[in-house]
Amino acid sequence: MTKYTTKIFSFLKGNQTDEEMISWIEAQPLLDQPDIFREFKSIAKNQFDNVGLSDYDFQSMDNLTAAYEDEILDEKLAEANLVMAQQDLDKTMLEMYETRVFIRRYVINCIINKEDNADSMKELALKVIALEKENGNYDENNWKEIL
Repeated sequence: MTKYTTKIFSFLKGNQTDEEMISWIEAQPLLDQPDIFREFKSIAKNQFDNVGLSDYDFQSMDNLTAAYEDEILDEKLAEANLVMAQQDLDKTMLEMYETRVFIRRYVINCIINKEDNADSMKELALKVIALEKENGNYDENNWKEIL
């Protein structure tokens, strides 16, 4: 007996319409729905057996339940994969941001400290600034030390 048994018996006794039963099942957690179908089948089979209808074939219901459960699990797997992909993307975006900050700091320090490569770093800084402006992520505060 599960938490759904009483409600399933109520539907089998005809206390609610088929539409109410479908609405109730759809309102249950998605992962519980195949178990509800299995319990429904088990209760119905026992009821059929009690009245001498033991030759009813429940195989098609088993097949539909298994196929439905597979679809639910595939959907849940896809959702989990999407979450993991988003987390990977967020991590990569953060790494890219941190790398950009590190490179900007390196370029600025080379220019400020008049390193041997200061002239080439000035050229690079201008190209990076132009690219940032083009991409819409330019912030003059990031470059104020050399502008």
